[in-house]
Amino acid sequence: MTTTRHLLAISPTGLFSGAERVLQHYLAAAGTRGWTVSCLAPAGTLFDTLTADGLRVATLPDLKLGEGPRPLAALTMAARWGRAAPAIRRQARTADVVLVNGLLALPAVRLARLDAPVCWLVHDVVVRRDLLAVARGAAGAVDLAIAVSDAAAALPRRLGITTVVARNGARWPVEPAGATASLPPIVGINAMLVPWKGHSVLLDAIAHIDGAVVEVMGGHFPKDAEHVARLRRRAEAADLAGRVRFLGHCADPLAEMRRWTLAVNASTDPEAAPLSVLEAMSLGLPVVATDHGGSPEVLGDAGLLVPPNDAAALALAVETLLGDDDLRQRCADAGRAAIADHYSLNRTTDQMLAFLAEAAEVASR
Repeated sequence: MTTTRHLLAISPTGLFSGAERVLQHYLAAAGTRGWTVSCLAPAGTLFDTLTADGLRVATLPDLKLGEGPRPLAALTMAARWGRAAPAIRRQARTADVVLVNGLLALPAVRLARLDAPVCWLVHDVVVRRDLLAVARGAAGAVDLAIAVSDAAAALPRRLGITTVVARNGARWPVEPAGATASLPPIVGINAMLVPWKGHSVLLDAIAHIDGAVVEVMGGHFPKDAEHVARLRRRAEAADLAGRVRFLGHCADPLAEMRRWTLAVNASTDPEAAPLSVLEAMSLGLPVVATDHGGSPEVLGDAGLLVPPNDAAALALAVETLLGDDDLRQRCADAGRAAIADHYSLNRTTDQMLAFLAEAAEVASR
């Protein structure tokens, strides 16, 4: 007789961006494949989304670093870890495996002292000293790290944690971007409007390219309102006036991206495995991405890499692609082939759920 496995997921935040999109998909997929699925998450968009999906969701305190002076925010976060630990332990009593979506819930999980195996879904390339300290302190709670890229896998491996890689994927097959080039050409960026995503670098680059239009797709968190205001002021300057469109959050991002000529990922800090790059590749959009984190692992011949925080290099790469129809087509073909052969969401989901099932099986022996 087959026993239904219970997967408990834990999120440190109720916000909803790339890491939470990945978690939502994996939880839904696990549910359709016979797992019993539940989640602990702070109140917010993720909680509401998972509830609407029909999952059993219970609340946790927000476990991310809050606003205000860093020492006070850190103390508040530590107190929340302590308050969250008993709730995590109660919910995990029937779990066959616990999936922790990101770093900042791990200390609470360690305090909970769980019997079930703990898998850490590693979405970040951690470079900040305070976060490195959190990782070192919580590493003992983790039985298996599942990283979304080799770049993300480096830290847990350095900490002595058994680590595997299950890369992010994109939906496949999908309708490609339009074959007819848009005039004027549209250079698009799909990213939350936070400072390290590099929107300001992109705007400075496009200011040196005659004729190109920029479309900025993505919402922003309340704490970044002033950053967004600065971007809008930069877009109104004489060298960009009338050439920047802020689209905000889009319910169907692929539909908007199909109008683009090429896509940019301009992050100034390394991203583990940006979904925006994979989604652009799936559409056959050439990509210009910064040469760090997980982008170089998947991009291949689907675009060009540039140094981070270098507007001149970014402008040159964009101009190179806009000026060469054959190169753009080669990038488009390479991107779609890579998704079909290696990074389709069905393929990466199979891999992820296999790792979780193996962790539960090993623990039950």
